[in-house]
Amino acid sequence: MTQNIQQLKEEFKQKIDILNNYLFAQGLSDPMTRIQQLSFLFFLKMLEEQDIAMEKEEKLTGRKHKSIFAGQEDKFRWVRWREKTGTNLYKFIRDEVFQFVTEIHNGHDNVRQVFGGAKLLIPDEATLKRTVEIIDTIDFSSLDTDVKGDLYEYLLQQINSAGKLGAFLTPRHIIRAIVEMVNPKIGETILDPACGTAGFLINAYDHIRLKNSDAKNFEERNGRMVGYGEKLNKEQWKFLTQKTFSGYDVAPEMVRLALMNLLLHGLEGARILRKDTVAGSEDENDLKKFDIVLTNPPFAGLVDAGRIKATLPVKSKKTQILFLGYVINSLKPSGRAGIILPEGTLFGTNKDDKEIRRFLLENTKLEAVVSMPAGVFQPYAGVKTSFLVFKKKPTPRLDEKEQIWFFVINGDGSSLSKAKKFGPQYKNDIPKLLELWRKDQAVAKPFSWFTKVGDIVENDYILSANTYNPYSGEEKTSHREPKKILGEIEKETKKLEKIFKDISKKI
Repeated sequence: MTQNIQQLKEEFKQKIDILNNYLFAQGLSDPMTRIQQLSFLFFLKMLEEQDIAMEKEEKLTGRKHKSIFAGQEDKFRWVRWREKTGTNLYKFIRDEVFQFVTEIHNGHDNVRQVFGGAKLLIPDEATLKRTVEIIDTIDFSSLDTDVKGDLYEYLLQQINSAGKLGAFLTPRHIIRAIVEMVNPKIGETILDPACGTAGFLINAYDHIRLKNSDAKNFEERNGRMVGYGEKLNKEQWKFLTQKTFSGYDVAPEMVRLALMNLLLHGLEGARILRKDTVAGSEDENDLKKFDIVLTNPPFAGLVDAGRIKATLPVKSKKTQILFLGYVINSLKPSGRAGIILPEGTLFGTNKDDKEIRRFLLENTKLEAVVSMPAGVFQPYAGVKTSFLVFKKKPTPRLDEKEQIWFFVINGDGSSLSKAKKFGPQYKNDIPKLLELWRKDQAVAKPFSWFTKVGDIVENDYILSANTYNPYSGEEKTSHREPKKILGEIEKETKKLEKIFKDISKKI
């Protein structure tokens, strides 16, 4: 990233912080509400910037562009109404601008979906005016799509109180590890049935682009390599941006955030639906099959027995069990999945826990169980989790000779505490995980090993890594040589004796 772009990015981050803190001080205490309100205004400014860019492109290329601000709609341009003040500004945005966006055409389907039912919740005219003034200083057109996407992810990190009902933001470094292991490819369809802010979908998009880029064009960004997918032909690019990605979420505010995040990453064709994935009446989307499913389902919710979808393989009040069944059913034969689950699902002794694990082993080739330390989801929650990587079998069959690869992550490069910090001083086993995975799931003490499915069947289908870890109890504490320690004690003792003698002489 050039120094100029990096400087713009840092300036934008500072303005995001200023806006976030300002709206908090003005009474918008809920981070989700602040992010939504800022996002609405960001998009209103970007719509005009995008339209201006398309008009310039028309002059250069001759490709026709019909402005969404043509004729009487010119009054909805950001530059036309940003100068309004007081009640005039507030009512114009609330009653007219939001309505205008929900009715625009020109292929902005997802933008219309973002603003559908949107409400202006900024508390008063003065706060709105100051917010508009700050946003007006941001030139979104100077930032490419990837940088805008990264900055929106930075804004989403402000959701620091979203631990309610298990709906917390999945750490991006964990998402990247799962995506790397599942390895989605161009031409494959990808679903996240509990998509939240679309982190899995966006990282899958980045992964596919990187795999279809020339190494000489790679760019390092935030400690990771980014590619632009220049090896993809026109049809492949269209499939990637228009037909690859689908996501569901039951919360309308999450659907909005996901759509905004995807739009800012250049994925206007992604299909995001407000949908209760595991409860309520079934629809045609429940019958769709995908090549890839990537998800972190909610852990804490309970579903009323009468609302559980009939096609789910195991009936349970626990959302994570229902979601695991949904993921397996949603895969095409030989389709692949990565899913994060609470540790209790892997060793629980209830009937539904054991039944979903049996169904998993019968219907998929479970390729990896990766145990993560408690604290990975801090500051949202301290819950202990693991993630599974598996492939759908063409026909269900329990093969007790199959072997499952286990890996234990003891550190993820962070402090694993509520005061979440990252740095080289913290243990990070994720590079080792990916290194061994790429080596055909190599075994390396004390990280990884294989366990036969037959052993797991005999043990109530328990899939918790701790149950089978062959290295447990083998850790040896590294002590220094006793002679060396004794020598240091004698040396320090002599120093103390000299000090006492000096003191005695002065008394």
